[in-house]
Amino acid sequence: MGECTEPNAPSTAYSCRYLTDQRGLLIRRLSLRSSDTNLREGLFHEFKKHGKITSVIIRGQAEERYCILTFKRSEDAARALEASRGKVFFGTAISVSLHDGIESEDPDLCPPEHALDEYHPKATKTLFVGNLCSSTITQEELKNTFRGYGEIIEIDIKIQASQPGTSYAFVQFNDIKSVVRALSDQDSIRVGNKVVKLGFGKSQPTNVVWLDNLPAVTEAFLARQFGRYGHLTHVVLDRKSSRALLYFDTVEMAQRALNETRNRAIVGRRVQVDFAGYECQVAFMRRLGSQENLGQAYDDYRYVCVLYY
Repeated sequence: MGECTEPNAPSTAYSCRYLTDQRGLLIRRLSLRSSDTNLREGLFHEFKKHGKITSVIIRGQAEERYCILTFKRSEDAARALEASRGKVFFGTAISVSLHDGIESEDPDLCPPEHALDEYHPKATKTLFVGNLCSSTITQEELKNTFRGYGEIIEIDIKIQASQPGTSYAFVQFNDIKSVVRALSDQDSIRVGNKVVKLGFGKSQPTNVVWLDNLPAVTEAFLARQFGRYGHLTHVVLDRKSSRALLYFDTVEMAQRALNETRNRAIVGRRVQVDFAGYECQVAFMRRLGSQENLGQAYDDYRYVCVLYY
């Protein structure tokens, strides 16, 4: 194996190793209006039906931008190529050809070898819904389609009016289990009689971390456990649902706590973790009940601060 030279690659150095057989696709003529992130996620969801994908890499700028999408098996790449002739992606007729593929870690890619459950490395409370019809899609239709999988907190539709059939949405649920239930049923889900593409949506980082499936713990325990990642302003614990919100001083502290907690056990139980945006926090507090309960939670945490800080 030798060093690779990517086609029309930018001057920035990029080292990798070619695989021994053609497991990849070289995809050109990408939509000029879509961001690298949207293209990467969209291409992953578009091609994952053909086999396990190990990396999706976007390189270049403007008309020279291209994607190298690598499968785990060469036969999957060949099958994907055959199905891609004349394919229109994000409103643009793309050009697809075989490529050796790139053996590289792609941290933004959902690793397909992991089971799609609550402990998937990219699991969040948000469901990505792609391949929507721009002219007719409504929040009510999405709510009616997905409400059976769990309590919906928020629906955010991204209309791509100039590119029919490329609109998408993010449906935020009350928990990760609801997203997993929808994903497990994705082959039968239709929105407006159209087959949609589903996946875990990315959460917007905030300074608040959401925890689920907690063991029987206290605010004091959580303050000790998570105080190592940064200063906590308060902890709100919902014992009935085994969930908690952890309020850090900064987004960076919350990110560190989330990274270190994902797929870890607390007192012998694996917890589920995500960021908590405004809508999630409001829904969480509403379930807690009265303002008196919330005030008690704050009082409990102030007591914890006296003991441990």
